[in-house]
Amino acid sequence: MLDRIAGRSSKLSALFAGVEASVPAGAGDLDIRQVACDSRKVQPRALFFALHGAKADGNAFIRDAVSRGAVAIASEDAAPATMPSTVVWIRVTHARKALAITAANFFGHPARELQLVAVTGTNGKTTTTSLVDAIIKASGVKTGLFGTISYHTPLGDYPAPNTTPESVDLQGFLAEIRDAGGRYGVLEASSHSLAMDRLWGCHFAAAVFTNLTREHMDFHKTFEDYFAAKLRLFEGTGAGTPDTAVLNIDDEYGKRLADLAKNAVTYGLNSGAQLTTKKFQLTFSGLSFTAQTLNGKIDIESPLVGRINVYNILAAIGAAQALALPNDVIATGIRNLKNVSGRFQPMAMGQPFLVVVDYAHTGAGAESQRPHHHALRLRRTKGSHQASSHGRSRGEAQRPHDIVQRQSQERRPAENYQRHCGWPAKNARQIHDRARP
Repeated sequence: MLDRIAGRSSKLSALFAGVEASVPAGAGDLDIRQVACDSRKVQPRALFFALHGAKADGNAFIRDAVSRGAVAIASEDAAPATMPSTVVWIRVTHARKALAITAANFFGHPARELQLVAVTGTNGKTTTTSLVDAIIKASGVKTGLFGTISYHTPLGDYPAPNTTPESVDLQGFLAEIRDAGGRYGVLEASSHSLAMDRLWGCHFAAAVFTNLTREHMDFHKTFEDYFAAKLRLFEGTGAGTPDTAVLNIDDEYGKRLADLAKNAVTYGLNSGAQLTTKKFQLTFSGLSFTAQTLNGKIDIESPLVGRINVYNILAAIGAAQALALPNDVIATGIRNLKNVSGRFQPMAMGQPFLVVVDYAHTGAGAESQRPHHHALRLRRTKGSHQASSHGRSRGEAQRPHDIVQRQSQERRPAENYQRHCGWPAKNARQIHDRARP
């Protein structure tokens, strides 16, 4: 992040343009050289946002931020009596939206100069975004990719502490893409990020909905709240509704979105979808089918395996066509993506049997691979092995009884359709790098 902010500065008044805030009189000319919401990352002359979080209150870290060089504090709360007079206090109405807008102002609104694609849903986000990224790269244009595995810009890879970056980090990454001559950005839009307005102020050329199954009930409380968070992407995140909504209408909630979203393009394997295929071939080395699209037929050959990846590929085609990328580039990009780390990933290391590593963070995600699991049992006479893991830190169940029941439900699909299964003790979100050959 320090490289992205090096040499940047802005007047306090300019940073709060378009923000519901009370900037003290005479403080508008204050020079700001960083916008931050993590006190540990604060540098001299920073504006620090004290956010109310799910686990901690940023107001508790104001003293630390000031000790590291923060000269201005933004908070929904009133200034404490102990605040030094040398520090400017700005009271904001909606701190997270204010952070997103302020960060965009600081980095010169990079989202306005890029075509952005967001993919949301319970399962399939990582693979679908990876496919869209591969298609864009096949066109010869620089892009960025942000999701569970890592954050990538034309300048390199960065660790991914969250599926979707915090708004100030995201704006910095988008600026990095823009400044490197890139034209696109592709990201996984988690329900947390949408509920917390991390994408506020970003306009999307395409927004994809994959599916919705039970997850994150510790955060959203009800399933309708979970769906409402996903819906935010299609209602518009402070910069207008997406140009195109790409929706899986084989999913019940995808059908609901099709009635609500503007400029919808539907995909699926059942009747009525605008992007579909009549039949497909699954093999151990990949899959193939002819995609029926609004822009004509596309012959697809992909090294990815499993029926679920037919859905992911159709979703990626919809997003790519929304970006006006030609069909031959789409086919090439899909063919170029060899695998996605930990996503039903075959591991060939000389063994006389098939090994598949799969990270599915819900039982539904594992169950979605059922048809290909069944094919493995029917066709692989020497047996197949699956190392599977589920993201237990994502908080679908909290009580010990619920956790045991959930783990049993998660493991059942693999145990039913594989001759041998391995279950790592650790969270796959922490060990996914080990799945890479």
